[in-house]
Formats: sequence, C-alpha cells, structure tokens
Amino acid sequence: MIILELFLFFLSITIFSISFAGYGSFLTAKDKSNFFLDIFFGFILISLIVTTIHFFFKINFSINILILFLGLIIFYKNKNNSLDLSKIFKRENFLKISVILLLIPMFLSHKYHEDFGYYHLPYALTFLEEKIVFGLGNIDVSHIYNSIWLNLYPLFFLENRNFDYLTLPSFLLFLSFVLFSINKIYNRKHFKVSDYYLSIVLFYFLLKFTRLSEFGVDFPATIFSILSILYFIKYYESNGSSNKKSFFYYNFVFSIFSILIKLSAIPIIILPIYIYFSNFKNFKFYIFNHKFLIVYFLCLIFLIQQFIYTGCFLFPTNLTCFNVNWFNADHINLSKKLELINKSYSLAKDEFTPEEYLSNFNWFSFWIKRNYIEIIEHLATIVLPLLIFIFVLKKREESKIRFEKKIILYFFIFFSLLFWLYFSPVFRFAIHIFSTLVFLIFSIFLISRKFSKKKFIILVSIFLVFNFSKNILRINETGKVFLGVQKIENKFILDDFNSNEHAKIYFPDVKNNEKNGWQGRLCWNTPFICSYNKLDVSKKNGYLIINKLKN
Repeated sequence: MIILELFLFFLSITIFSISFAGYGSFLTAKDKSNFFLDIFFGFILISLIVTTIHFFFKINFSINILILFLGLIIFYKNKNNSLDLSKIFKRENFLKISVILLLIPMFLSHKYHEDFGYYHLPYALTFLEEKIVFGLGNIDVSHIYNSIWLNLYPLFFLENRNFDYLTLPSFLLFLSFVLFSINKIYNRKHFKVSDYYLSIVLFYFLLKFTRLSEFGVDFPATIFSILSILYFIKYYESNGSSNKKSFFYYNFVFSIFSILIKLSAIPIIILPIYIYFSNFKNFKFYIFNHKFLIVYFLCLIFLIQQFIYTGCFLFPTNLTCFNVNWFNADHINLSKKLELINKSYSLAKDEFTPEEYLSNFNWFSFWIKRNYIEIIEHLATIVLPLLIFIFVLKKREESKIRFEKKIILYFFIFFSLLFWLYFSPVFRFAIHIFSTLVFLIFSIFLISRKFSKKKFIILVSIFLVFNFSKNILRINETGKVFLGVQKIENKFILDDFNSNEHAKIYFPDVKNNEKNGWQGRLCWNTPFICSYNKLDVSKKNGYLIINKLKN
C-alpha cells in the first residue's frame, strides 16, 4: 500500500512541477529561463488564475484538472520538450534525483501545525464549497489578513486524496528552491557574489527547515524575498550584461509576490524602487511591459479580494475601508492586539497597560527575554555553515569579485529591521533580513576565497543527509508515514440558533474532541461555515454575505 501511495505522490509532484513550469514560462525572460525559475513564476500566475476563477465559481476537482492539464500543454509547446531518456543518465540529473529522494522524508514525516487546522484548511474549504464570500473575515479573525499563498491550496485538492496534498505547495517551493540553488551553483564556471549569497541561504535552509510543519505563510514570503534580494545582487554584479533588464524584472516581481503573501515583507519593495529610479531613462516605459501588467492585475485582484473579505482594500489601513454591510470596525483594532502578542505582552501585563507597554520601548526587555534563545539559534545556524565554507575554501591570490551596492542593501536591512521591530518582531518574519545581514558582514571573507565545486557538493551533501536523517528518525519514532499532514478528524455540532436558510453554521464539538487536545477546538475539516461567532448570513445573486457580528 505504501508503495502505491509513494508512486502517486511522485506522480503528483511531477505533474504539478511540470504544469507550474509551463505557466511560469509565460512570465520568465526567455533568454535565461530555466525549469525551476519557471516553477517560481508558475506559483505567481496560477495564484492569479485560481483567485480570479473563485470570484465566479467554486474551485472543484474538474477545474483543478483543467488548470493542471493546460499547464502541461503549455510546457510542452513553450519548451518544445520531447522525452529524451538519455538525459536522465547525466551526472547533473543524478544529483537532482538524489536531492529529491533525500528530501522526500520531510514531506512524509509531516507533523500538523495549529495554523493548518486553525485557518489554512478551513480557508481552502471556502474555495471548494462556495464562490467568493463577502465578509469572510467575520467568520474568524484568521480570515482577515489575506495571503495570496493560501489561494493556491485549493488547487492541490485531489479527488479521493482528501486534504493529503494541501501542504504540497510549500514542499514544492522548498524543493524547487534547493534544486534551483544547486543547479545555479553547480553549472557556474566563474563564481560571483550572488552565488555565495545563494550558497549561504541554501545551507541555512537545509539545516533549519527540516519539517513541513515549519512551513506556513511565512516561509514562502521568505523564499520570494530572498529571490528578490538575489536578483538585486545579480543586477549590480552584471555590468554591461544583456540580462540586466531581466534581473530587474525578476527582482520586481518577486518583491511584489512576497508582499502579497505576507504584508510584513513590504520593505522589500525598496530594492526594485531603487533600481528603477537610479536607471529611470532605461526603465521608465519598461514597467509597462505585458509581463509587468500581469503582476499589476494580480495586485488589483488581491486588493478586491481583501475588500470583499473585510470591507477594506488594504487591511487594517482605515483609510482604505468603506462602510459596507460586512465591514466590522472592531477588526481595525486587531493589529494592535497582534502587536502586543508579537512583543510578548503576556510577560508584563501585570506591570504595564497595553499603551504603556508599547511606548518608549518598554516591551523590548521582555521581548528579548522571551526570544533570545530562538534568535541565537537561528543566527548560529546561519553563521556555522558560513564559517565552515570560509574555512574549507582556499584563499585567492587576487580577487576580482566586487559588489559595489552593499550600502543599498545595508539601508534596506536597517529600514526592514526598524519596520520589523515596530510592527511584528517575530524572527521567522525576518529570516531574509538576518541572512542577508550576516552574508554582507562575512562577504569580504567569502569573495577573497576561491570557490570549489567539489567542496560545495560535499557540504551540501552533508546537510542533505542531516535533513534526511532527522526525518527518518521521526518516522521511526512514530512508526507512521503521513502524506502531507497528520489528520485530525474533529466531530462538530450544528448551531441551530445561528443557521438559516442560506447557510448551515457549525463549530467543533470540544467535549467529544478531548482526545485531540487543544486541536479539538479548531475547525480543521468541519464543513463550511465553521465559526464560534454569531453571524448574520444572507445571500444575493448566488453570493453569501456575512454581515457584522450580532451583539
């Protein structure tokens, strides 16, 4: 049975990868596009397609198959791919297959994460059971902060697979990033600053991100932010290159997409803005290229979706909110509550009022007390492989590698850290900031050393084996293999008072779910609508409208 499950998993991830690459080939620069870069852009274009379709239809299995099938056709047509079995036996492809096999246990040892049962899965179910819902944020506060990444989840709903593969997009992104990095560096004849940056980030990810439960919305935002920084570096290290416009385009698109995934990534927009205005003569009309227009349309669709969910185009900015039926003014104060949580107010609520705590940096010492171990752990994980890398590489007699725009990255880091500390100082929101900072500090030691492909492969192999071993041990400890996520099958109760002719409203049966612990309070796969709140649900022109919460 497990052999069949693994075969179906390999088949699924192959189909998804090729289909995503097909869509992505529409957006990549043809001169330097590659399979993994196409996959990154595939995530962007497909998120636009799924979000747009959901405005008018439920997302069902038939729509998913159609989207995937069209991607396969596009891939074949754009890439003119014929199946050449001889290429499988190339050394480079053996390396890629080995990487995939070593990372598969990460997906098979997946442990559920509270956010998956809290809002990731319930949010995906809204796409499967209804076309877009007006006032979705009134069901639960978890649905207020929109993320374009979660719009991808319904595409991974497969018939008879339940929600086994709904966590696959994060794994596919991680796998693609690892293979993208290895492919870039393995095929490099002359090493550049950007390659050293990519190496350090790759080492860190392989060491630190060893379990799929660690991948939420934050991780994809981090990946695309790092890709944006990567192409910013590549833009300025490629003096006179014909690829400069392509690098700017990649930097711009990845910046925008990371922001749409997680609004806390908004400082990343500094980088493409700097490139654009410092090269205004060359780029003033370039941003109106049709590829850019697709990204602008995605932003527009995202803002409209946010308005439909909350009554605000850019939540929680009050200036973008309108007094429509489903707008709930109480949600505007939610950002302050989240800020208190992120700044560890629970440690000091007996000493300060919320207002006192947030003023004059009173929160900082308590925040350090709560988070210093995690910060040290992450920084050590970034620095350790970097030091090893520096140690094993021989010093150059003369280094011609330079990166003259460090000052802009330092400014970006400084501004990003201030923004992060002020709004949401949670370390996982700032991985791209700290990894870039550490890299810049140590870059002088890196670029003064001669790169060795052999030593790079050895080091990557060690970290891959570490990642593999950690997940094999988890599988042995539990004696179980999970395809995607360990299921929680909560029982639920129909809310007779809250339900009406337009919608049935359910909530978890906490008493009968005691065996599931605190997870028994979460909606998981409870039918839509799942909510503890009292709702006023109406229907107009086939669309559900969930109005302000009842008193």
